[in-house]
Formats: sequence, C-alpha cells, structure tokens
Amino acid sequence: MSRWKGLGVAAIAALSFVAVKLLPWAFGFAGGKYLYQTVAGSPDPQTLTAAQVSEQIQSQGSQIFKAIKQEFPDDYDAVVEKITAVARLGNVEQVRNTSKLAVAGLRQKYASLLSSAPDSKAAEALAAQLAMLNHVMARETAATCNNYLRQGPGALSATQVFLTDMDKIGATLFHAFGAARNGGLPAAAANDEDWSLLADAFTNAGGTAAEMNAIANITPEFEGLCPAVAKLYTAALSLQGEPGRHIKTTLLYEIARN
Repeated sequence: MSRWKGLGVAAIAALSFVAVKLLPWAFGFAGGKYLYQTVAGSPDPQTLTAAQVSEQIQSQGSQIFKAIKQEFPDDYDAVVEKITAVARLGNVEQVRNTSKLAVAGLRQKYASLLSSAPDSKAAEALAAQLAMLNHVMARETAATCNNYLRQGPGALSATQVFLTDMDKIGATLFHAFGAARNGGLPAAAANDEDWSLLADAFTNAGGTAAEMNAIANITPEFEGLCPAVAKLYTAALSLQGEPGRHIKTTLLYEIARN
C-alpha cells in the first residue's frame, strides 16, 4: 500500500503530464477555429467589434467560452477584447495563439479554487476526462493511446474527431471553478486515508498490481496504460462523500494548474 500512498504524487504527475499537453490546446482551439471563420469572412477585419466577435463565438457553440461567460463574465469580456484586437489585424495564427493563451491563463488563474469545488462539479470534470480517454481507446490503437498520454492530441490520427470531448473538458473545469468560488465549501487535499480508499476502489474496478505499478511509476511503454488510467478515473469517480471530493479535486487541481 505504500506505493499507493505515493500515488498522491506519482499518479498526479502522470495525469498532469497528460493534461499539460491536452488542456491548453483544447481551451484555445475554440477561439482560434471560430474566429478564423470571422476573420476570413470579414471584408475588413479592422472594423470588427468585440460584440461581433463575441456573437460569432457564441453562435458556434463553444462550450468553453459559454462556461467562461456564465461563471466569469468580466474575464470573458477581457478575453474577447484581447482576441478582437488581434483579429482586427487579420492574422489568423495570432488569433489562435491569443485565444489559447488567454483561456489557458484563466485556467491557471482559477486552478487553486478547485480544492473547494463541490463533489458534483468535480465529478463532472473528471468524467469528461474519462470520456475523452474512452473515446481515444475506442478509436485508436493501444500504442497511439499511450502516445496520446505522453504527447496530447497531436498523437491522434484524427484530432477533429475529439474536439467535442476537449470542449467538454474545458467547460466542465470552468464550471467547477465557478462552483468552487461561489459554494463556500472548505478547501481540502487528499490524505493518506483517501488515497488508500482509492487503491481499494481501483482494485474493485478491476485494477491489477501491474497496472498500479505502471501508473505509480509513470510507465508509458506499458501496453495497458490507457485502460489502467481509465480504471483510475473510474475508481476516483466511485468514491463518495468527503473522501471522494478530496480525491477528485486533488486530481483536477494537479491537471488544471499546469
């Protein structure tokens, strides 16, 4: 069990290693994609207004930007202003980069709130991570999925297929940020007892000692790494009450803070 007490550090390192590749790209893609259409379709980008840019983003169904607008309206307005200023220059690549950096900056700004997130919102955010991983496992080979864990979406054969998953990951995290800020719950990190409960839940979810070692030692060449990480998410989601909240919010914080 001592190895799994270390899971508070070891597995989190693996998860944040995945997320640091995945989340900034996903958080920024919506603005880059949607505003590409705005810039490309505008006869004179210099005349673009923040209201037009915001309307275009909202009309394209970006769940990430919708969540930011709902939970952090002032930040949403500031992001749109930044993107609008770059969009007026007509440079699509700058629009993408500005969008990515602005939204990723908000993710980092509010990540510390996650330790106070309610269990329901933390569960939604972690479930979105699991859904993405399950989708990758269903479409890709084991080797490609392992590369995805190491390298992010660039390792996938058809990134466009997973955009909805990534959009949901971003949106659920921003909703968790907002709920944490407004919910008044005490901050709490997972302790040794919580990690021990996670180890038991992992075993109950079909996890093996080999999979446990692969996660704890961050072994990307382990053929079953993706199923092992999926079992870890499933185990975390199965935990109820305060121990479950501690585990979920601790994992999400390590993902979101990078």
